[in-house]
Amino acid sequence: MALPIPRVSLKGGNVFETLISALVILVAIGFLAFIAVRTGTGHLGSYPLRVRVADASGLTVGSDVRLGGTKIGSVRALWLDKTDYSAVIETDIRDDLALPVDSRASISTSTLSNPYLSISPGRASDMVRPDGEIGAKAARRKS
Repeated sequence: MALPIPRVSLKGGNVFETLISALVILVAIGFLAFIAVRTGTGHLGSYPLRVRVADASGLTVGSDVRLGGTKIGSVRALWLDKTDYSAVIETDIRDDLALPVDSRASISTSTLSNPYLSISPGRASDMVRPDGEIGAKAARRKS
């Protein structure tokens, strides 16, 4: 007993199916672009910055670093400085931003978000260099 041989058509697809497929692809690309913009992952370069605060309650590795409510980086590590008992927060900041040396940091939260590190820029003309530090101990060194 022989099995039936399927007939394959080389005829092109329906124009409607092609248009729907193109629309699905465009929607997927638009969704990916929207996610990249909204999550702050649209920028690839970053530099390390240490931030010292008296209390880092609620922050975890991966928490946002925000400036003016906009995500500019993320928390990479947290530890306690045993010499002055301050919390040291290691962050990665977008490399297209330069922060003044007198910038301040605090932990903030809103009703719908996890705690995040909020940076308020200072007014100094000197900028923090990559792998620099802002916060309590950095300010005491300047005095």
